[in-house]
Amino acid sequence: MNQRVTRLFLITLFILLSFSKSLQAAGKPDVTRHEAYFLESVVNVHVEWQSPNPVVLVKISVAGIEKEIKIDAYDNKRNRDGYAGEINVNVGLDRIPRQPFTYVIQLEDELRIKSPLVTGKVDVPQTQPDAHQVGAIIVIIGPQVIATSGAMWRVENGPWKKSGESFSNLPVGMHTIEFQEVGNWIRPKNQKVTIEAGKTVTINMIYNSR
Repeated sequence: MNQRVTRLFLITLFILLSFSKSLQAAGKPDVTRHEAYFLESVVNVHVEWQSPNPVVLVKISVAGIEKEIKIDAYDNKRNRDGYAGEINVNVGLDRIPRQPFTYVIQLEDELRIKSPLVTGKVDVPQTQPDAHQVGAIIVIIGPQVIATSGAMWRVENGPWKKSGESFSNLPVGMHTIEFQEVGNWIRPKNQKVTIEAGKTVTINMIYNSR
């Protein structure tokens, strides 16, 4: 009888231990430290993590630029809580931000379990633009009904502007103007505009009905 009880106890203990390990293995990876610095046209992002299972993928989104970094499972360091690791990566930007902007990080382990999204802010050194090297643009959208309905424009992935608003401190040279999709209207094609030093360019663009 005692042998049977002992055997039952050992089996139960084994099941509980296995279940406990299973729960630990199914836990989510966690970003333990992160920071980012703006260096001219590149953002340097540093990420550290702790995870029950080896992390194999780090996803980083910076100012609309997305990057996936594959991590070898062997690059994770084993510790008593699972696995730890870190990466340092540069993300190139297609434009120079003028205001602080955010970045988003997400981890994925070898079981395809993802971490919660982690966000941070990148500060941009504030420099006073040279008035002799910048200009401005104003875009007027027609017809009036589409302008009042919310049709907007922007310069190279910058903030959206309403009809009649201006975009200043644009570096001298060629820039691309993009127009927002609005309902059943056909938006104008992207326009190339040349900015001259100290001058404001005004252009008129028309949406057509389908």
